[in-house]
Amino acid sequence: MRVVRIAIAAAVAVALAGVSAACTSSSTGTATASPRPSIRVPAPTTVNVPSLGPTLGAPGQPIVPTIAVTPAVPPALPPIIATPPSTPTAAPSLSKVVLGSSGFGALKLGMTAAQAQATHLVSTASLAPGQTCPTGRLLAAPSGGTPSLFYSPSLGLAAIYAYPGITTPAGIKVGSTLAQLQQAYPTWRGLQGDEGVGYVAAPGSTTSEYRIAVSNGHVIELAIQLDNQDCYE
Repeated sequence: MRVVRIAIAAAVAVALAGVSAACTSSSTGTATASPRPSIRVPAPTTVNVPSLGPTLGAPGQPIVPTIAVTPAVPPALPPIIATPPSTPTAAPSLSKVVLGSSGFGALKLGMTAAQAQATHLVSTASLAPGQTCPTGRLLAAPSGGTPSLFYSPSLGLAAIYAYPGITTPAGIKVGSTLAQLQQAYPTWRGLQGDEGVGYVAAPGSTTSEYRIAVSNGHVIELAIQLDNQDCYE
């Protein structure tokens, strides 16, 4: 605006100077007619004032700075790893038919040879020369080896010997370690301490016991027999 005012003032000054010269010529009597001066008013000059932006307030108002606040980002939490529950120690695996305190499945201590054969679990009993008790075999037992059944003439089926794979209710079988045997049956004692043949009362029975033999730290023989069997030892 100041520049515009200066331009207008200059134009007015030029116009007044022309009028003054005309008056002077008239007063001296000079007849020469001077041409009518032409007054040119310069066009207003447009001044581009840069915008101060929206941060400037109205005239007389304070300038309020704008502060951009970035929201705080919470720190990343560590991943939560679920700890699987501990797996309890598995109980000893049992055979399909265990060597229980009274016998092996349908085959029971005290049966006659005929009763035992009726179960279809045993072979025909036979009496070998020099023996006092007929013997037989479990049909599922591996061929060869010692007899698995002993029949007493006065007591009936007196002993049943397990083949590999048959377990007691506590999980003991041929091949179990001495430590497993002692854990299952703490009262077991071999004739030579931790070796040889030892006996364990059959749980829940007053007439039978387990005959268990150990050699080199492992069970090598397992049987359920009548306490008063009279076929051996």
